[in-house]
Amino acid sequence: MSVDTTFKPLGPTTLVVNAAVQLPNSQASGSGAYMFRVRNLAAAVQYFTWGSTSSVTSLTPAAGAPAPNTIGMIPTSVETFEIPGGSWVIASSATGFEFTPGIGS
Repeated sequence: MSVDTTFKPLGPTTLVVNAAVQLPNSQASGSGAYMFRVRNLAAAVQYFTWGSTSSVTSLTPAAGAPAPNTIGMIPTSVETFEIPGGSWVIASSATGFEFTPGIGS
């Protein structure tokens, strides 16, 4: 569902830290997929991992430990990702990330 338009927020921003949190389900398309604008809140490299259940807590992401559904982001960066709505997400630090659901890039 890649869309090449300016990012349009479609829901509230979720703070993701080093405890698993569930992202909102899709409201825009009903497809269960969402685009998320993700902002690294740290002045350091951080990682986040997502999965279909809260068991992602056992997969806490870390540097040098490649894992499925894990993405690293450079300090204070902002990226847009397509992640299934309703996914559980955990960050590698308490500083964390902001996940804003929407559409566009």
